[in-house]
Amino acid sequence: MDESSFDFRGLTEERLTDLLEDFGDALEDLSEQHAVAVSPLWMEVECADDRELYDVLYEGEAPRAGRDARLRMIRLMDRCPSWDTDVAGLPEQVEVAGSAQEIAWSLCYAWWRARQGQHITCLVFPDGDRRGWLPVSAVDVATGEPVTEEVFHLAEASALSEFWRSLFTREEVPEPEFFGHAHTAFPRLAFADSLSFRKFDGTYAEMRDWVVQVLSVVHDHFADALARHKGQPHQVQAELGRFGLDLSPESPNTRSKPRAMKQREVDHEGETYRCEWHGKKERHRNRIHFSLPDTRLGGRILIGIFVDHLDT
Repeated sequence: MDESSFDFRGLTEERLTDLLEDFGDALEDLSEQHAVAVSPLWMEVECADDRELYDVLYEGEAPRAGRDARLRMIRLMDRCPSWDTDVAGLPEQVEVAGSAQEIAWSLCYAWWRARQGQHITCLVFPDGDRRGWLPVSAVDVATGEPVTEEVFHLAEASALSEFWRSLFTREEVPEPEFFGHAHTAFPRLAFADSLSFRKFDGTYAEMRDWVVQVLSVVHDHFADALARHKGQPHQVQAELGRFGLDLSPESPNTRSKPRAMKQREVDHEGETYRCEWHGKKERHRNRIHFSLPDTRLGGRILIGIFVDHLDT
């Protein structure tokens, strides 16, 4: 939790109330997935001229916000565990993207954890512009030298998927661990047990980033595009093409061949799914086949087949 992002100056009561509600939504959603740690001093951060968070949230002092939004934020913040302040080498000040932060206890702690080789996410107040991976710099206490680490900033719980997906590259996730990470990075997808990178024409290292790109687009946009275009395949294909991928259903010629379509059927948890939509890496080889959203999967999409090429 980046308490230094709480800057309420210049906000109207209505605007501040809305932002507190948005922040509360993000914190509540994230807390259901992971513990969100806060500084034990979070109430003492200055959020406006001569005003600490305690004054605004607990006492209702200006800049004012709606009572329900304030009480909800207090309740949610009080449920968050505090991170350990008793760590050696914790810096006293940091810079974020070149901007010095006078009081940023949690960012100092995030920098320290990143210095230990961990990838860290910070939740920020949604009125600011800190988003994604940003450089955080501090003086290393042991060496006296400035060191820059990267910390991921988000204001909406949905952005956590971007963080998880970026770790495939940042952590060089090995092949045996890919699908374990994929379940976290793509919660609206299901993965057939039979999937294997070895069924592609190419190594895991060559295929991984393309697979992550395809899964990202299918996860984020496929169901919405289907609904928006009432399932019309050419319109869905055109919309998804703007992401630089070739995603399409099988041709009428292929669908007319029962033997070929049988190859698109995937057994998953006792049910059979047709995976005729697919992403193409190259015109003649390497496909990811997937199903339509299915009520049997709670509306999720089954990623059913990794393959060099199926019969057409």
